[in-house]
Amino acid sequence: MTETEFIEASDALMDAVEDAVAELDIDTERAGNVLTLETDDGEQIVINRHTPTQQMWLASRRGGLHFSLEGERWVNTRGGEDFWGSLQATLSALLEEDVRLHQ
Repeated sequence: MTETEFIEASDALMDAVEDAVAELDIDTERAGNVLTLETDDGEQIVINRHTPTQQMWLASRRGGLHFSLEGERWVNTRGGEDFWGSLQATLSALLEEDVRLHQ
């Protein structure tokens, strides 16, 4: 994948995340290649594009995960989990409720 294709795919993922969390009680802030989701009590999830490795990184107090694009899915480089499942699990833990995102 070219760098341009990676940037387009990662931008599309961040756009989809912003849309998917719009109905949740969290704030979003996007600055360049970083999207920050913040709960009312200050907990954060940071999603950022790491262009040199062509990965998307998701970080929270639960730890950090790296995702590579495989076909149409962003897949965890260590466990094979899907990005959306990982994001839902992280949000569910931080918000202490079952979160289901529609992407």
